[in-house]
Amino acid sequence: MKKTFLVTFLALVITVGAMAQVIDVWLYGFTNEMAKVVSGMIDREFTPKTGIEVRVSPLSWEDGNKVFLALISGDAPDVLSAGTSGMLEYGLRGSVLDLRETFGEEYIALEAQLFDAITGPLKWMGTRFGVPQNISVMTAAYRIDLLSEMGLGIPDTWAELYTILPKIKAKNKEMAFDYGSPNYAPEWGIYSLVTQHGGQFYGEDGFTSAFDRPESIAGFKEYTELYTKHNLPRSGPGFEPFKRGEWLMTIDGYWLLSNLEVGAPELKGKWAPGLIPGTKRKDGSVNHGTFAASSAFGIPKTAKNPKASWEFIKWFCNEETQLRYVEEVMAQIKGFMQVPTAKKALANMSSLSPAVRETLYNQVHESYAVPYAPTSGVLLRFVQFAMHEVLMDKSTPEEAALKAASEMNKEMSRRKVEYQRFLDRLQQEGKKYTD
Repeated sequence: MKKTFLVTFLALVITVGAMAQVIDVWLYGFTNEMAKVVSGMIDREFTPKTGIEVRVSPLSWEDGNKVFLALISGDAPDVLSAGTSGMLEYGLRGSVLDLRETFGEEYIALEAQLFDAITGPLKWMGTRFGVPQNISVMTAAYRIDLLSEMGLGIPDTWAELYTILPKIKAKNKEMAFDYGSPNYAPEWGIYSLVTQHGGQFYGEDGFTSAFDRPESIAGFKEYTELYTKHNLPRSGPGFEPFKRGEWLMTIDGYWLLSNLEVGAPELKGKWAPGLIPGTKRKDGSVNHGTFAASSAFGIPKTAKNPKASWEFIKWFCNEETQLRYVEEVMAQIKGFMQVPTAKKALANMSSLSPAVRETLYNQVHESYAVPYAPTSGVLLRFVQFAMHEVLMDKSTPEEAALKAASEMNKEMSRRKVEYQRFLDRLQQEGKKYTD
């Protein structure tokens, strides 16, 4: 009897083991602490519900090449993550699944929960090669105590800022970009003004420049005039000058807000989060848009069980899990802030003050991610060159923008020849330049 029981028990163990699904997930841009939170949630929530076990591996921001090598060697995990441009590159080369094509209505339902600012770049030629899993966005902070002493409030538009700037400078104070300034990622400060004017860096097809459009030139001109006409500081860092009361506005990444709450407790009640100054539209509303970015989950075509991989992505990126994950990771890591990708998750975060929560929500809602273009990093150099030419008095903003657009178009034309075989394959599959 005992022998029979033992044999039966072992048979059950073997059967259950054989039936268990195990997937490998690489989390790009996750620290060990963040991955530990994810693993804990998987063990408590995901695996008991689905029966799918998950092996999580965090990758630093410097590990992007590891993902590429794994894909070309056929040794990729079941779920990988990468920047949105990188994920599109993998998709064009046939290395990852088109998730909307593969999972249909389930993908569409999940995408609807997420901010348009980060899903936009993944909507290319009708494809969806990834699902955004984080958000990076620029925002602003204001020294409301010192502004109030001067009888001033937070400027809603750049035009309002120009009006109050002489009074602020008369007190030896400043208002400026930190991230996005001429000496620190200027392309994203430029992008903020360009998109506020209704312009863009690239056309929707990914192979033409939009920097020569009148709206783009107007935004670029206004950005350069921040420094040539209004004499804003060309470099930061803005955090320390802001703490000391030398800068009354600083524009930085969203991490600025947590840095102030944790790193400058003495300023409690003296500063407030706010949208970056905006530009009035023709209808009178104000466009506060700025740069937004994301990394995304994708499923390699070599995945052992794509359905199990999709179940993980669907679970992790839905609004309920996003809220629990971000709240838990912020509780576990002091001073850390992460913006969830799901709209309802951000709207319901209790770990943020109402002012910070509302500011981040509205800033993401107003913002735009850069459209996909092959080798975007190369193209952005032409935008930087244009800015330097203007600031060094070698060109007018109009001349510099048109020259940059021309150089971008030359580079993009070369890339289109290189990418034509990928485009032909997508068109043969029925994909079009459409949402």
